[in-house]
Amino acid sequence: MSTIQRIVPVLGAAVGIMFLASGVVLTASCRGSDQVAPEGSTITLAANPATIVIATPGGTGSSDVIATVYSAAGVPQEDQDVRFSSTAGSLLTPPPDNQPAANIPISTDNLGNAHVVLTTTVNTTVTARSGNATGTLSLSTVNGNLNAITITQVTGVTGCIDGDTISNCSDSICVRARAVDDTGSGIAGVVIVLTLENPSPDFAVFFNAPGNQLTTDASGFVNTSFKLNSSNCANPCAAPDSCEADMVAALSSGEFPSTPPVHFFASIN
Repeated sequence: MSTIQRIVPVLGAAVGIMFLASGVVLTASCRGSDQVAPEGSTITLAANPATIVIATPGGTGSSDVIATVYSAAGVPQEDQDVRFSSTAGSLLTPPPDNQPAANIPISTDNLGNAHVVLTTTVNTTVTARSGNATGTLSLSTVNGNLNAITITQVTGVTGCIDGDTISNCSDSICVRARAVDDTGSGIAGVVIVLTLENPSPDFAVFFNAPGNQLTTDASGFVNTSFKLNSSNCANPCAAPDSCEADMVAALSSGEFPSTPPVHFFASIN
């Protein structure tokens, strides 16, 4: 009788261990495939920095790329596997691991974020996918240690007004923007976009050739000009009323906005 009593607990323990081991195997087997986002989920991508600086000739630049997985209800999702790919460069897991991360499942954290580090020498598009949810992000590169973008009004030139007020529909304000490094030297090959900011209500302008998106020359400069939209010649900028706005130069991502901007007015005679 005592022998049987001793055997039963031993058998019970063995069976328990067997079930536990079986459960571990099943869990590992299930986790062996991607834990993909549920149907209706979405992915958004962000990067820091959004514009990658190539500081030295022939060098590379890096950016931390973050994919956030949201449920159909817009709630960030933890423990979802995201696979990243890029049109150029290399993808690694964040430091200190620094392991290859292209098309490797990367799990989201408790904020719903999955991180990779992109290293590239050229403009690159990164794609993130989890199940049917996908997101893409295009990142630009800038050659040189970009420190700032400046903008100034050009005066004393035929076709450009000398003051800060547009008084006729034919008037053009000419501007020059420049990309500079931390020594103040110009950087060539930088794409600069000029935009109107803080305008008076219903106030707009249009750009003369070559437009408002330009690439800096060998000295880091771009030049363009703009006029008042024809609809603003009568309303709302007709004298004695006036309109005002800022013209700002920045990278296409919006980074490095020129400070101060070119502030100008319009009061049409």
